[in-house]
Amino acid sequence: MNPDARDIVVVPHTHWDREWYLPFQRFRLGLVRMLDEVLETMAADPGYRFTMDGQLAALEDYLEIRPERRGELAGLIAEGRLAAGPWLILADEFLCSGETLVRNLEYGVRGVAALTGGAGAAMRVGYLPDQFGHCAQMPQILALAGLEHACVWRGVPAGVDRDAFAWTGADGTVIRTQYLPGGYGNAVALFGGPAEGLPDRLAAFAAAMRPWRPEGPMLAMYGADHSAPAAGITAAGLRLATLGEYVTAQPPSAEGLPVVRGELRSHARANILPGVLSARVPAKAAMARAERVVTRYAEPLATLWLGGSGAALRPRCWTWPGAG
Repeated sequence: MNPDARDIVVVPHTHWDREWYLPFQRFRLGLVRMLDEVLETMAADPGYRFTMDGQLAALEDYLEIRPERRGELAGLIAEGRLAAGPWLILADEFLCSGETLVRNLEYGVRGVAALTGGAGAAMRVGYLPDQFGHCAQMPQILALAGLEHACVWRGVPAGVDRDAFAWTGADGTVIRTQYLPGGYGNAVALFGGPAEGLPDRLAAFAAAMRPWRPEGPMLAMYGADHSAPAAGITAAGLRLATLGEYVTAQPPSAEGLPVVRGELRSHARANILPGVLSARVPAKAAMARAERVVTRYAEPLATLWLGGSGAALRPRCWTWPGAG
């Protein structure tokens, strides 16, 4: 095997749109099939790892159909073999308020703890795999939640010439940010061909990724939209990890890394579809109205008139019906 191939860390994962070109329930049928397959693979192969896209809501969608697998899922999270959260959903950072982003993170972290009965924690990485750019306050939001790492793909400028950079937020907060050269599916074809061709595919992957990371283990994001990674990949002898395991194994210090300040809105390496923002003005106006109703009226009135019992309104406002 090529020497560089031994220094590849494979992260099996999926990227899941809860609703996109099909209605929500059609996507959920696929989600159930996909996670059934992943859980069966993990039960048969103790070395297998899986990362669920940074959003807890997809797991909650699954458990509404498969409530009998709650204990199995919670156990895998508690063991650290399945990475869940830290977000409730993967929100469009330019369509909602800062308060909504904070609540999104809060309910994702709390939701993972509730799912596992406190035995397992949400992934300690601000994973933002497919948003069309990132707001300038994100480093501050992540740092205030105690997260020392972010991980992004779109919006990173051409001045970043390695797989990590120092992202400086609007308030001056700096967070080490893992960049995904080639996207969240940069290793999607790694196990897709004949077994005898795997050494050549590994060598090609290492040759493409090594310039981004001159030293240390290279991150192979093995996954794609709406699909499960293949079973049996541990037989290849490669190191498997969750995204959280890989990223948090890196020093949290951003010293010496390329510095990027403010919003991540570059088209240098990935399309961020800027025209979509102008097309979403009605959606953004509706979102703003809903946010104002909740934060300025519903929550304050519930606290004033219902006291402690009004606290139950807060998560319901932010997660029902099917927030995101």
